[in-house]
Amino acid sequence: MSDPLELIYKFADDLPAEAAKGEEALWDYLSRRGAGVLNCHAASFFEADDAKKRLTFKNSIGPVGGDLVGVSFGYQGVVGFCAEGRKSVLVNDAENSPLFTKKVDKGSGFRTKTVIAVPALANGELLGVVEFINSIPGIFSDDNLKCAEMMTALTARDVYIRRLETTIKQLNLKGESTINNLSGGFIGADLEGKVIFFNPKASEIFEVGPEYLNKPVVEMLQLCPEVVGAIGDVLKQGKTVRRQEFNCTVNGKKKVIGYSSINIKGLDGKVIGAGVIFQDITNL
Repeated sequence: MSDPLELIYKFADDLPAEAAKGEEALWDYLSRRGAGVLNCHAASFFEADDAKKRLTFKNSIGPVGGDLVGVSFGYQGVVGFCAEGRKSVLVNDAENSPLFTKKVDKGSGFRTKTVIAVPALANGELLGVVEFINSIPGIFSDDNLKCAEMMTALTARDVYIRRLETTIKQLNLKGESTINNLSGGFIGADLEGKVIFFNPKASEIFEVGPEYLNKPVVEMLQLCPEVVGAIGDVLKQGKTVRRQEFNCTVNGKKKVIGYSSINIKGLDGKVIGAGVIFQDITNL
């Protein structure tokens, strides 16, 4: 076997490119590249449903790999034992191991001799189990097991990050959609004072386009100094107001604007910016 540390470094170096392709690509990479690193005939990844105690073949490489994808079963055998205990398992004599079940072998015609099963864990969550089968040299070593654990941990971390990124993106899109559909205007800036929200109603009230987005909020001084001041008070002093009014002139028209200022918070509850919610109440 080549230097295990060198192989792990190479495995880790290529992970970002696989992560860019999505979660399925990451699990496929773990099975495919992992089998090469461990010098074995086959590998599979089983997605776990820990609540229902079920495993599902998500991808599998080897002589009968394609026939197994999509098959689900309750926790059983070596992978079931691994999932249940959330601990890695190394078996170098599958035929005589009490952990091994021959159901898959009988159904596929494949003969399992040696097995490494590793739980894919991230943030306390069991994502699945990866299984490496039939060492080409004959048996799996403790170094093989350590390599399998490191590769699985790296992959599980990247899968978990991908899921978080997807969730955050969906929440951001939902939040952005809500802001864009507000009946009132909304202008928001991040902690550096850059405009991150300027919804359609704000454009309508101030009769401008989206040109202030991603610009420093101070560039709005000529448009409406009161909005700049309200956002500045929140950012610099933490001072928010409710149901205040100010007068402004928009393209020669005098308008009365009713507004409230707020802190903008992230998913973790931390303040990430400041915003002003407002309406044109000139004719009320």
